[in-house]
Parts: sequence; structure tokens; C-alpha cells
Amino acid sequence: METIKTKISHTKKVTLMPPEFVESRRQFLHEERQATPNDVNGMMDPHYVDVNYEEGTMTLKFEAKEWEMNRVGILHGGVTSAMLDHAAGSAVYTFMGHWCPTLDMDIKFISQVVLGDTLTCVGRVIHCGERFITAEAVMTNDTNGRLVAIGLMEYANGADRAKGAIGDGVRQEG
Repeated sequence: METIKTKISHTKKVTLMPPEFVESRRQFLHEERQATPNDVNGMMDPHYVDVNYEEGTMTLKFEAKEWEMNRVGILHGGVTSAMLDHAAGSAVYTFMGHWCPTLDMDIKFISQVVLGDTLTCVGRVIHCGERFITAEAVMTNDTNGRLVAIGLMEYANGADRAKGAIGDGVRQEG
């Protein structure tokens, strides 16, 4: 498969998957979430709206649902974090070609979200090293135009070690 050099900062020679592969991954993510409506990512019901190959970004949309609200009627911080992690992780998966487990998240909460608000999350891979990948995600509220939260995530870059476990998008028993 032909690969294209990345603009992502890196410590070793790193390549991105070609555009047609990236689009096929976006479609796979959409189909996977439709097939698994009862896991947390399926329940958040992400909509994979755009892949910008030149910028290395993946854009997702979410609608704030009743089950995601906390006791005071705003989006629970854990759900906000999960949405940001999913956006950044989807960018890693789409552009790097394999799933990577999250090692660390630093989330900054900026404004509140209420039931029914539409949210946009943009995930982007910003650094890829031999062992670790750093990605960011930014969440905005389409309903009121406010910045909601930003996150900086670190993922284990274990494509070879993850093969057959998480690297091909299919969990193996055993």
C-alpha cells in the first residue's frame, strides 16, 4: 500500500495512510458504531462528518442526550472526556492505521452543555514517536458557539504488539 509522508512532528520517519484508506477507516468507524449501540461509544452516537487529510483532522458530532446529563442538568464531565478521547482516538486510528490504547488525558473544561445541544469535536494527531502518539481534541457547542473543552491525549503506539488484539479493529478472544 502506498503511503504518504506526514506533517505530524515525529522522532522517527512516520507515514500516514493514503487518502482512500483514511476515508475507508472513517466509513468503518461509522458502521462499527451502528453495529455496537450498547457500548459507550455507540451510546454517545458519534457522527463522523469529515476527514481533512491535509490538516490531519477527524471531525465528529454528538448530541447531548438525557443519560449523559449529571444531577444538575449539564453534560457529565466523564462523558465530555469520553467524547474528546473518542475524537482524538478516531483521528489516531484513521491516520495511523491502527487502534492505540489511551495512556493519559488532560482535559480542560471551559463551558457547560445542556440537554439537546449539538457538539462538534475535532481530533488531530500532533506527534508520533516510536512508542507514544500525542493527539488533541477540541469540543465546541454548535448551539451557542462556545468552546466547551479541550483535551490533550497520549496513546501507546504499539501497532506491532497490538496486531490481532486492537490493531485490526476486531477483538480476539483467548
